[in-house]
Amino acid sequence: MPTLPPRIRRVRLGRFSGALISSLAVFAHAARAHADSDDEDAAQAKPAVSEVVVTARRLDVARATVEPSLGASTYAVTNDTVESRPGGEAVKLGQVLQQFPGVVQIGSQALEVRGQQNLQYRINGIIVPGGFSDLADTLRARFADKIDLVTGALPAQYGLHVGGIVNVTTKNGVYEPGGEGELYGGSRGHLEAAYEAGGSVGKTNFYSSGSYLRDDVGLSSPDGSATPAHDATQQWDGFVLAEHLLDPASRLSLIAGVSDDSFQLPIARAPGPAAQAALQDQGGAERHLATYAIAAYQHSGEKLTVLGSAFVAYSRLAVTPDAGLDLALQGLARSVADDSASTGLQIDGVYQLASAHTLRAGLYASWSGETGNAHYLATVAGPSGPLASFARAQDRRVQASPYVEDEWRPSASLTVNFGVRFDDVTGQGGGAAFSPRANAVWKGPDGLTAHAGYARYFVPAPIDNEAGWPASLVGTSAVPPGPPGAAARPETDDYVDVGVQEKRDHLTLGVDAYWRRAANLIDEVAVGDTLLQRPFNFAQGRARGVELEATYDAGPFSAWANVAFARAEGRAIVTGQSMFTPAELAASARAFVPVSGDQRATASFGLSYHRRALLLSADAIFGSGLPRTVNVSAPDGGRLPAYGEANFSAVYRLAGVRGRPIYLRADLINAFDARYALTDGTALEGGAPQWGLRRTIIVGLEQSF
Repeated sequence: MPTLPPRIRRVRLGRFSGALISSLAVFAHAARAHADSDDEDAAQAKPAVSEVVVTARRLDVARATVEPSLGASTYAVTNDTVESRPGGEAVKLGQVLQQFPGVVQIGSQALEVRGQQNLQYRINGIIVPGGFSDLADTLRARFADKIDLVTGALPAQYGLHVGGIVNVTTKNGVYEPGGEGELYGGSRGHLEAAYEAGGSVGKTNFYSSGSYLRDDVGLSSPDGSATPAHDATQQWDGFVLAEHLLDPASRLSLIAGVSDDSFQLPIARAPGPAAQAALQDQGGAERHLATYAIAAYQHSGEKLTVLGSAFVAYSRLAVTPDAGLDLALQGLARSVADDSASTGLQIDGVYQLASAHTLRAGLYASWSGETGNAHYLATVAGPSGPLASFARAQDRRVQASPYVEDEWRPSASLTVNFGVRFDDVTGQGGGAAFSPRANAVWKGPDGLTAHAGYARYFVPAPIDNEAGWPASLVGTSAVPPGPPGAAARPETDDYVDVGVQEKRDHLTLGVDAYWRRAANLIDEVAVGDTLLQRPFNFAQGRARGVELEATYDAGPFSAWANVAFARAEGRAIVTGQSMFTPAELAASARAFVPVSGDQRATASFGLSYHRRALLLSADAIFGSGLPRTVNVSAPDGGRLPAYGEANFSAVYRLAGVRGRPIYLRADLINAFDARYALTDGTALEGGAPQWGLRRTIIVGLEQSF
């Protein structure tokens, strides 16, 4: 994949927390001390700094051995690769993941991998508890030094998420001290300001970043227009990492992050400028707040490495409707405030038992709770007017998941990994199960590698805070169309994955195939026109597919391509029936129906060329179209039209001031202004129509410091 020799980064300014401001102050003090090359103390400190760098790298390597992706399908990009593509580091994590095989965007803030929306996110190998929105749309690519997507038949240390694992290895100021500041703006009121800063003081390393974004297009357009009505957004985020080396074999780490995103709920354009202007002042709003903090300890000896961490996380989803407009259009106005809090610990260890055996074991334990408050305003017949009601739901969940596995190397070319995990999850949608795993990797001649694996998965259902409806609303427009149904159940899967990859000089080729069978397949249905979703189960599920990848890197030119063919289906809706019509329930019982992310063909392509101070790049994505309903007797029996999008970028490096370069950047997103629908709202899983972003021009100025 493309690599850009000079670092090209963005820095955004925003609503910084006290921790981030403190990091900047420490960085500024360290930078001033480093600038005085004649200072005797600074000169004497150089050997110590070098020793800190060597120790940090050794501990990073040891940490990577704790959670390898033995026998799984792994796709990765580095920060240099992200920077060299259109959008650079300004994009969100989800936009990076869309360039991997088998990843499908199914709407605003929602991704599916191999037909499954169930993803787990990790930072430096530590699990980050999820919130109400996909973390891929909360986490920015800026703070990532490397992004890995691990999917398929995963080893035993990965559980409860069948879609895959997204692991972000963060930047670290000990390797590249300094920082950048950036301003970035363009079409439809797009404005970004950001920053990055990192460095080290003695045995303490730090890195922090933050950004502010405002745009007139926040969520996907509901009608395909370039400027949908009432769709503005403001988004703040901050991230900080601090590490302290206790001795050559151990360190303490602190990771903290916050994001606060506000969205207007968009409205389809009205005919005529006067009607359109009136809509700009109407409509509801949605806010996502997410915070997390992680403290970790790592010890790496000659044979034993242990990584232990404790975390806390809080997220909030609030939906504020335009009561008059929603009653007129839908007969129902719904105000939602959902809160989620979690805390827990994670312990992972790897021990070199013998030359041919490496043992791994660990435990993940967490407590989480969700509280949902909903206010309803529904239309009723008669002169009394709308009927108001209130509902409150709470649920608690305790999870304990130990695992153990043995990595056995019977020969220099063959590695076999056997493992088992046990998951015990209390509360609604929980259960308990053993999950065996087996993987093998064979390294042949001339860069040839083959892998195969089997995994048994246990996936608890997401907590459903809208399972009940106030009795006072029975007979009104607020009640779902179907009969009362059971609460969502946990899912179990049998997963088989095989693949081959060959590396020859500058060219890498790979092919991967998978097959999956599920009992109580979990899917989610949208709640109205919000991003809130409710889980339900198909009695049976199946998925299968083939993924092809190719990368070429030689001198100033790099190119890559991914193509995936897949099919994901479910049969017989057995829980959450109230969200579906009797016709939909009957159709799902007769035959398999496509799930929300069942896109039969996806592809992504890209290339870059750099010469001296200039970098040129382009990439493109293609999708064959997601399911839609044409005939009520055959839900999801049709397909949306296929679509494609091409993006271009140019970056030029100037000499700057005092050896600190300035970067000028221009990005052209959806260059040919393709107008395509991600979903039209008729799919079995519901939701509002959502369209792709239209042509967008963005330019940026970045200054290193």
